[in-house]
Amino acid sequence: MNLEETIYKRQSIRNYKEEPLNDDEIGELRNYIDTLKVLNENICWSYEIVSKDNIKTILPWRAPHYLLLYSEEKENYLENIGFIFQQVDLFLQSKSLGSCWLGMASPKNFENEDSKQKFIITISFGKTDEGYRKINEFKRNDLKQISDKVDERLIPAQLAPSATNSQPWYFTHNNDGSYNVYRKKQNILRRRFTEKWNKIDIGISLAHLYITNTETFKFYIRDDAEQLRNYFYEGSFEM
Repeated sequence: MNLEETIYKRQSIRNYKEEPLNDDEIGELRNYIDTLKVLNENICWSYEIVSKDNIKTILPWRAPHYLLLYSEEKENYLENIGFIFQQVDLFLQSKSLGSCWLGMASPKNFENEDSKQKFIITISFGKTDEGYRKINEFKRNDLKQISDKVDERLIPAQLAPSATNSQPWYFTHNNDGSYNVYRKKQNILRRRFTEKWNKIDIGISLAHLYITNTETFKFYIRDDAEQLRNYFYEGSFEM
């Protein structure tokens, strides 16, 4: 199954087999990561693949493998990490492997060699007995709730995973055929826990739009973008 097909079937997996991937499978993953498209080429980022022994978490379950994600703290660095590694999430699930973004997991007994790069977030992955879900099993807002127009080209973004399923994205259409993406302003209490993750979520949703428009997708920041009440402007894109 290719990555675009995976968008319509993926799910966050929390049940894994103890059997680890072999060296060839890990090598294939590393080779794929070397090919990834980024939102901001001026940001240094990195990752490491570790076992459950190098993870600190209060979650009751474990996976055989974890991706630790690191980045410089520059403009859109959280969105950039979400964009890059949602491509990885789709790649893993296209191989019938399980994966899940984890905000409540951090490195243990591991340090990044580049002190300028800060730990951002973790992704669990491994073999699983769980299958894919059907399109009608996604619990997502309607297109009219996430955009100023009902636009089926935005369905891949609509299906993107997000922290606590908060679905913080909102899209508007420009007269030149481009789009703007905004992030919902959460209330003070919710913002304290989800603002960081919601920025990553924006990148995740944009990754789905890139995967379905690989030849034409282009992201940029506009100086003249309309400011919307109760939303933060995140960027603009063509597809």
